[in-house]
Amino acid sequence: MSKKKMGKLFGTGVLLAALATTVVACGGNNNSPAVTNSASPNTTESSKPEDKKEPVNLRFSWWGSDARHQATLAAIDAYQALNPHVSIEGEYQGYDGYQQKIMTQIAGNSAPDIMQLDYPWLPDLSAQGDVFVDLNNEPEVDRSQFPQTVLEEYTSFNGSLVALPMGTNGYGTMINKGFFDKFGLSTDKQWTWQELIKEGGRINAENKGNHLFVIEPGTTTGGLGEFVLGEYLYSKNGEYWVSDAPAITASKEDIKEALTMMKELFDSGAALPLGDAALFTSKMEQNPKWVNGEVGMTVDWSSTVSKYKSAAGEDKFAVGMPIFAENGKSTAVKFKPSMILAVNKKSKNAEESVKFINWLLNSKEAALILLDTRSVPTSAAAMQALVEADVIDPDVAGMVDNALKDPMNSPPIVQNKPEIADIIRDICEKVVYGNLTPEKGADQLIQRVEDKFKELK
Repeated sequence: MSKKKMGKLFGTGVLLAALATTVVACGGNNNSPAVTNSASPNTTESSKPEDKKEPVNLRFSWWGSDARHQATLAAIDAYQALNPHVSIEGEYQGYDGYQQKIMTQIAGNSAPDIMQLDYPWLPDLSAQGDVFVDLNNEPEVDRSQFPQTVLEEYTSFNGSLVALPMGTNGYGTMINKGFFDKFGLSTDKQWTWQELIKEGGRINAENKGNHLFVIEPGTTTGGLGEFVLGEYLYSKNGEYWVSDAPAITASKEDIKEALTMMKELFDSGAALPLGDAALFTSKMEQNPKWVNGEVGMTVDWSSTVSKYKSAAGEDKFAVGMPIFAENGKSTAVKFKPSMILAVNKKSKNAEESVKFINWLLNSKEAALILLDTRSVPTSAAAMQALVEADVIDPDVAGMVDNALKDPMNSPPIVQNKPEIADIIRDICEKVVYGNLTPEKGADQLIQRVEDKFKELK
């Protein structure tokens, strides 16, 4: 099933019912890739208490917010109660520095038994050797619960199924209704970058200290490079600005135009000054201007809805579609499986690790503990459990549904390589701060990225 077809199916009918029904349908069609075991295990089998087995100690690492940490720890407690011989140590933190930590641990043979990863990291991590258990060969894993296209395009590497996704992430705007209500803006409006600059500039000129938009310089992914420059170029041209050749596919004029738009975004006052936003990198919801309704919206993934909503207030939050280029060729929306789980091939307890991730991803018990702290579950069984219990956040489900109606193609891995992301962020910052003109920024971006591509080949 292609993502386009999947998006059309997801986008019809009642939202949650459509999500559940479609994914279940995918599972029912035996979508497992390269299956070596056709039997689908009972996803609640591990719910039966087990005893008199040798004690097993596992380490499980992940990143996330406090809400995700607490939910995951509660799920671990539930699993340990069902499997008294298993003890699981949680190793958790925020996103910053997590990827480097995992790479260092793998290189030093000290990686945890179970690792939460991001799919763009798989090529670099797998380059360190035969790192992960091939889940195609594990009879305890119920792969039929996951859409085949996700397993093949996002979590497989060199023919091996190296991970399974916890959640499905959709991309869009996080709207502060306090700000929108104050200035009479509709949360249903579909914004273009050009409209945002015009309206945001007017609001800021008349109300100093208030900004329609806020964005941080960026982490490895996200920020100015991916969420502004990359988004603008995709919606303008209908394709990514780089390919996995690797090569730059956008023209210099297109890149110059995107950088010009970015500078106008900040010069007009539509966006909070970048230096102020940078103080809250990866924690924008803690910016007092967000809490007090002095910034109107940002862009991010659906898995972050809870933190923005909690900070703004339940009744002062909404989600919307992403921001597009005016008269662009595409209004497709970013979509990706998130928080993929892999088992360390060097684990002394790989079999028990596999059993745990199958329970965590597919069981009703785990789903009702985790809820949407890991976005909308990719597993059909977990999704169905949330739908039947009527406990999924409609804002999270709404963002995923928006994305799956018209999803972007899977992105080139090279776009998310840290070396490339660092170059783009550096140039974007220099243009915004006025240290480079958009034209010189485009020249430097092309030259530096092409030079880096030569090193990567």
